Amino acid sequence: MEDDKADGVRAREQDNWTPPTKSSASGHIVAEEALGSDLPQGYFTSIHFIATLNGTTVTDKVIGIGGTNIVLQRGEYAIKIPRLSRITQVGDTAVSIDQSRPPQEGDFDYRGVLIRALQNEKDIYRRIGPHEGVTPCYNVSSTPAALQMPLMGEDLHRHLAQNRPGRKTQLAWLRRLAGTLAHIHYPLSARDRGRCPSWDLEGPDALGYSILSDIGQLGAVMFLIVTGRTGRTCQFHLEDDNGDVAWPSRDSLPPTDDVWLGSVIEKCWTRGFKSAGHLALELEQVKDVE
Repeated sequence: MEDDKADGVRAREQDNWTPPTKSSASGHIVAEEALGSDLPQGYFTSIHFIATLNGTTVTDKVIGIGGTNIVLQRGEYAIKIPRLSRITQVGDTAVSIDQSRPPQEGDFDYRGVLIRALQNEKDIYRRIGPHEGVTPCYNVSSTPAALQMPLMGEDLHRHLAQNRPGRKTQLAWLRRLAGTLAHIHYPLSARDRGRCPSWDLEGPDALGYSILSDIGQLGAVMFLIVTGRTGRTCQFHLEDDNGDVAWPSRDSLPPTDDVWLGSVIEKCWTRGFKSAGHLALELEQVKDVE
């Protein structure tokens, strides 16, 4: 995945292409979709200004906007920085908010929260280390609140819309994804449990995420790869209609009765795997196909 570049750079052979992954600030690795691919046309251009930590305006191309970060294209790299400016609605008025400057005494330090979140993400990459299937972060040792990563050529949805890999390739992708997730979870169970024996790794954290929810989300990616059904046909959300953290109800996910590897996907969605390692082992036991 390291060699996926922007315009004019070689495309990978289909059998060697793998769905990129990313790490969230909470430490969970999820399948990467194109940042902002589901946003309405013109969304990025409606942002009046985007400030950096020193208060200057961003001039690089904005390729993604999240709740706490923005992603810029800078040459062959994607740069994630804190989202310090935003447009918010106050009554009937759109108000520009600039949080690029340190807060005054007594004010909430939202700027500091955003900076710490990116530093935490760097810590996660540092702990995971380089590994096949994990998108590298090139500046884990630097102090600035920014992440420098390779620019992906395309997202999984777009790739599958134009390329339909055979089952042999699909199985290779799924095995690699499960193996990568098992590697990511391993430092948690092997190192952190020694420092915090009471930590329930299978239970959710304060935000509702756990190793089991990671597996559930990976099941949604598996469904996408196996069926080729792009768009919003399979959404594994950990929030109910009221915005409360909850495991998705089974009827909120598509049926898997006539889907190849449907029983494996089903176990991902119904907490049938105790760990990503168990999922990886089951995929290794799937008979190789041509």
